[in-house]
Amino acid sequence: MATRASTATAQQQQVDIEETISRLESKKGVECVTVLTKDGRVIRTTATAEQSEVHGKLLSRLARDAAEIVEELEPQDELSFLRIRTKRHEIMVALDHSYLLVVVQSPQKE
Repeated sequence: MATRASTATAQQQQVDIEETISRLESKKGVECVTVLTKDGRVIRTTATAEQSEVHGKLLSRLARDAAEIVEELEPQDELSFLRIRTKRHEIMVALDHSYLLVVVQSPQKE
């Protein structure tokens, strides 16, 4: 049974996620925002179901691999952000201890 404190914390996290997504979506060029668990499960997304599934599967794996590389190169450090730029898109991944925040934008719209 969940306690009131844990329920309130979960509700506050949900509000924080919604506020963050709204703020990011309002930025010029942003196409979609997705919040994932570390294992790639979609928590919240503005992308299509197909896009969010691909983002969850591939970007969580990329983030995990990149974090392992950083840890191997510099054991006292940890990866906090990834930025991938292609001709068509820029994908930014912010890593937290529990979540990944993915923002996809069109670089030509910046």
